[in-house]
Amino acid sequence: MPENQKISCIGTVTLASIVGGASGAFVSLLLAPKIGKALRQDIQNQTEVIIEQVEDSTFQRAEAIKQRSTDLSDKIKKLKADIQIFIQDLKYKKPNYVDITRSDPEETSIT
Repeated sequence: MPENQKISCIGTVTLASIVGGASGAFVSLLLAPKIGKALRQDIQNQTEVIIEQVEDSTFQRAEAIKQRSTDLSDKIKKLKADIQIFIQDLKYKKPNYVDITRSDPEETSIT
């Protein structure tokens, strides 16, 4: 399985766990025989826990995205350098090379 699919699957499982845990906690609070003030306090505490979990998950995903974008940027830079080297090699190896990148046809020369 490719690395990006593994990360996506892990993220999906994490998100599902958080949502499932949050909904289960909420339902258990609603069904618990508590007075109003205690119930509101429990809901507030559970909400804070859920918010912390979501923040942690979001931070971890943001860090993973930053790392992947940095890696991709590095690969693109290397590919660009490799292509430039390849083009330079073609210029010197191919006889009767005409440089078509010049704008003035009179400047174009056959090497």
